[in-house]
Amino acid sequence: MHRLPLCDCLLPQRAAAVCCRDKDTIYCLEKKSGLHVMSMENCRRDWNKVKKKISRCIAILQRDLPDIHISEYPTKHIFIGNAGLTTNADESSLVELITSVGCGLEALTLLPGKQYSFASFTSHDQARTVLVAAHGHLGVQGSTSPVYMAYVDKVPMDPSPIKFRFPPGLSVLEDFVSPKEELLLMNLVDWGASPSTAAQGSVLKHRQVRHFGYEFQYSTNCVDKRQPLAQGMPPAIDFLLRRIVDRGCMPSLPDQLTVNRYLPGQGIPPHVDTHSSFTDELLSLSLGGGVNMDFRYVGGGGSNSSTIEGSKDKPPHYVVYLPPRSLSVMTGPARYEWSHGICPRMTDVVASRNSITGLQLLPRQERISFTFRKIRHGECSCQNARVCDSHGKEQKKVSVTCSFLSDSSKDESKRSTSPYELPSDRSAARIEREHVLQVYDQIAEHFSVTRHKPWPQVLEFVLSLPRGSLLLDVGCGNGKYMGHNKQVFQVGCDTSFELMKICNNQGFEVLTSNCLQLPYRDYVFDAAVCIAVIHHLATEKRRLAAVREMVRVLNVGGQGLIYVWAMEQRRGEKKSTYLKQNKEGSVGAEMIKDQNIEEKPSPNYHHDRGVQKNEVVRSGATSLPVHVNRTEFMQQDMLVPWKLKPPKKNESRCERRRCDRGCGVVHGSRSNRSQSSESTVDSPQITNNCDVLPSQENVRCDNCHSKSRKKMVCAESRPDQVFHRYYHVFKQGELESLCSQLNVKVIKSYYDEGNWCIIFQKSS
Repeated sequence: MHRLPLCDCLLPQRAAAVCCRDKDTIYCLEKKSGLHVMSMENCRRDWNKVKKKISRCIAILQRDLPDIHISEYPTKHIFIGNAGLTTNADESSLVELITSVGCGLEALTLLPGKQYSFASFTSHDQARTVLVAAHGHLGVQGSTSPVYMAYVDKVPMDPSPIKFRFPPGLSVLEDFVSPKEELLLMNLVDWGASPSTAAQGSVLKHRQVRHFGYEFQYSTNCVDKRQPLAQGMPPAIDFLLRRIVDRGCMPSLPDQLTVNRYLPGQGIPPHVDTHSSFTDELLSLSLGGGVNMDFRYVGGGGSNSSTIEGSKDKPPHYVVYLPPRSLSVMTGPARYEWSHGICPRMTDVVASRNSITGLQLLPRQERISFTFRKIRHGECSCQNARVCDSHGKEQKKVSVTCSFLSDSSKDESKRSTSPYELPSDRSAARIEREHVLQVYDQIAEHFSVTRHKPWPQVLEFVLSLPRGSLLLDVGCGNGKYMGHNKQVFQVGCDTSFELMKICNNQGFEVLTSNCLQLPYRDYVFDAAVCIAVIHHLATEKRRLAAVREMVRVLNVGGQGLIYVWAMEQRRGEKKSTYLKQNKEGSVGAEMIKDQNIEEKPSPNYHHDRGVQKNEVVRSGATSLPVHVNRTEFMQQDMLVPWKLKPPKKNESRCERRRCDRGCGVVHGSRSNRSQSSESTVDSPQITNNCDVLPSQENVRCDNCHSKSRKKMVCAESRPDQVFHRYYHVFKQGELESLCSQLNVKVIKSYYDEGNWCIIFQKSS
């Protein structure tokens, strides 16, 4: 370490002193207090005291960051002891300190939870000027202790295990309530009055609490389902409960509410709400002041565990800032496998784009939180034995009563687990090639005529873009969402060459491209849409890569809209459009399965041999189940049939023409719409097909043996063609989990007719 002259260290607070040294005495002349004489013995005692403080600061640095070494010679980087975020020093106070004695400051590095910081300068001389003037002499504003400095060889790039990022399954919806509604909700509880019973609320060590609907028991993190409170959900929040359901945050109205009041310096220990007590969604509304919420990974063995950063000895720790009036939605891993808590402190370190270090120190204010839960009836079926309290109970229950389970509970059990092995990257690419690309190239014409009406909320997003915006449609299909907003320039891309030919014939600017490698430069587009595309990718890694590509080509501040097919096709008692199209119910679905046609399948398609619930199609090394159309999903990864039926006689819904020889046979026109009983995210209109297959052109009419004027005949004798398309249907919170791993801000997350949807904004 570079040591200053002895006189500079003896009197840290006397920066204006003029010192000279004699054999036995040091004379310190201050401009105001005159001449002071200290013996050499006192000087040595003070020097030893300061030396111990400096050594202690350096020891802390070497313990925390062993890769950073103290330099005996001047460098461009300075270690600043006794001035960090835990000592209430922020970048503004450090900048004020440094600029008061020098210049050339290039960067500051403040670390969460540390009592030191680092400063980098443009040159060695500028760093030396600041160290000589401030080391042991000056302190940051509001501190009574001086700072201690030393030269270091480098500064930490990312030393802290704490990450300012979202755990999988967490989304934060900002401005969920208005300032007027915030004031109304904050005055809902009279905190000065004592609750009538202990079950309705109490004063805990670090906060006050009130319960509605059921008492949340903090000792076990659960509720007693048999003892609901006489005081149900407050009528004053009915508008808020409806908004929660309308925006897709919960499938049905919550029936348990806990209101917490936090004063500055208060918090809540980390915990996971019991699996058996509550359903998949856990919501927290922040009112008054914002706060940092800590998330720590505690679960193991889940589907997302392989993507979690960290090690067994140091599990990941994420910090998420919850701004005032925001609603945090915890689902999936964030709900079940990550603990959440609030550390009791007076200030929070939050990420800030407007600062040199990217961090900002915010003082805490009074915060009121509304936590919404839905009571679970029955046990949890997540099968994660490490963190789920229902796992042991469910195992015992199954061993005793498995023969008495109802059909509905069996179906629910099938929904919760999937016996099919997830594909590797190589087999995933093969699945997508055989069951996505090749299929869409062959059904492109039939697919296009069933995709003509834009979805209202997607169209609203497209029409909301300002004049001159550049819009990208990733996976544009037949261009259903292109050409509606004449004030923007829109381009599209899709992996299907046949669909791109259809778009090109309509005059759209499109090209053939895979969504995993978009052929566009970074920061090009002002907005992007990706409708019904991501669910065709066979692994989470590939789905994340597709979203990352979409974010890459967006400008900073640009917005993206993503739609994916939802596993949850019911919201409460309301069926999605997809289920409503099965008017005959499950019986009708079974009738579809029994239509057996024996014919050798061609390499281009599969014939319908009765789609059973347990039917499996092998693709490479991976086996995938085949879904029964118009029924609820039993697993996330599957093949969905697209059926092309032959025309029916006397079909009035098709435009037909008679044979030119007058035989009475009505032949189909290629301009007619084709029937497709397939089921997909677009919920297509069902039309009828009397078209002749391309391979049947130039065939004579079976009745009169004459050639048709358009060289076509009906294909009544042809069996059903069934093409199997791969789908991964998304669970609630899964799409938000993908986006949380990227540098985007979720603006809106919602449910739209059997689809999970998200609007995000690129942060940087």
